[in-house]
Parts: sequence; structure tokens; C-alpha cells
Amino acid sequence: MGPVRQELREATQEIHDRLDRAALLRPLVEPTVTAEQYRTALVALHGFHAPAEARMGGQGERVALLRADLADLGLDPDRLPVADELPALEAEPARLAARYVLDGSAHGGRAMLPNITRALGFDAARGARFLASAGVDAQAQWKVLLARLEAEIATPEERALARGTAVGLFAALERWLARLERDPALYEGVPAR
Repeated sequence: MGPVRQELREATQEIHDRLDRAALLRPLVEPTVTAEQYRTALVALHGFHAPAEARMGGQGERVALLRADLADLGLDPDRLPVADELPALEAEPARLAARYVLDGSAHGGRAMLPNITRALGFDAARGARFLASAGVDAQAQWKVLLARLEAEIATPEERALARGTAVGLFAALERWLARLERDPALYEGVPAR
């Protein structure tokens, strides 16, 4: 593991561990996950991933998959709430750190997929494209990203910016999930397509 990746991993470990226990996401690893819990988790994930990808200048392949999954569940992604407290992602070290956070989540998603398929019947073809990273060569993209982290984040200032951005993005997700937990009206009763 390269030094930049190690720094990012160490800087985000504590908040990452807390997010693994987040009430809205935890059901994704439970064998008893319900369709409603899954729906709520996807709404929450879309509300974070969509604006983060938009800040980086696009929709992102996995957001397109997430939108398709939400449509499978009868939701219109354009009518869902989104997080609005994200860190700045203009500088290249910040963008690379954000990509590390967003693309790193794909690994966890693939680990959750068998449980979702068993419990709910969703898979890479319908309803769980996002978790499966369907059609995305996530491993190849991850290798390219890791190489870029090490090659392009060189100075102490760039490394500090990358660490701060990664922690800040995880913190934004944590705040977003807490907001949804406090105010389920944000996502309950969201109009269908």
C-alpha cells in the first residue's frame, strides 16, 4: 500500500467505522433486510453520491446505476432529497481524495450484494446494479486511481488537502445520514415515477 493511500486510510478509519454502524445503512448487511430498509438506504446513498459526483463535474457511472435501481423501486431520482453540505472539490488532490471515498464504497457494495439478492431478489440486472457496480470495471478503475494518488499527490500541502477532503466527505455523509434519521419526512412518501 502506497503512503498516500495509507494516510487516507488512517485519516478516515474512525469515521469509516462509525459509518459501518449507521442506522440507515446497517440493514444492508443484515439477512433480514426489508424492501423498505433497502429503499431507504438507496435514497440516502443517492442523496450523497449524486451531489458529490455533480461537484466533480459529472454524474458518474455508479450514480447512473443507482438511479436505475431507484427507478426499479418505483422512485423518481430527480425528486429525491440530496445532501447540500459537501466539501470543496475543485483542486485536483481534493478530487482524487473524493474519488478514493466514492470508488472505495464500491468494494463494500459488492460485499453486500449476495445478502440483498438472497433477501430481496435484486441483483446486478435489476434493483442492485449500484451495489454490483454492474458494467463498471471497478477493479481496473481502482488500480488506476491508486496509482494516481501516489503519483499526483506529492507535496505535504497536497497530502493534507487530500486527507482533509476524504475526512470531510465522510463527515458529510455522516451528517446527511443523521439528517435523514432525524427527519424521515425528507424521504418517506417521495413521489413515484
